[in-house]
Amino acid sequence: MRKRGTMSEITRILTVTVAVADQEEALAWYTEKLGFEKRLDREGPGFRWLTVGPKGQADLEVLLASWFPDRIGKSAMWVLETPDCRALCEDLRRRGVTIIEEPTEGAHRVEAVIEDLYGNQYELVERRTHPSP
Repeated sequence: MRKRGTMSEITRILTVTVAVADQEEALAWYTEKLGFEKRLDREGPGFRWLTVGPKGQADLEVLLASWFPDRIGKSAMWVLETPDCRALCEDLRRRGVTIIEEPTEGAHRVEAVIEDLYGNQYELVERRTHPSP
């Protein structure tokens, strides 16, 4: 039971939904192009719950949802972390991923923007730490 006057809180994001035209096509793109792994694949009558996620981040799943045709290509931009933004962009380019904005150096990070097969954009971020003066 919650104490009076305390606020409940959200502790983590479990699932993010991306509207896709074809779940098999999207599964191939996320696993073959981005290197995500397939997590859940459950079917029901006229329904398939299909999720993927980054290797090494088991607590986040991306739901590839085919039941929102009006939302395809309209997802909010995600921010994806990488230890080497430039090298990742070169690997993604070789895999056929569209690079919308080439890697650029910022004060504390290198960033680039890629696009998925439906037009959703993803920012790639390589965080940099600088020693304090």
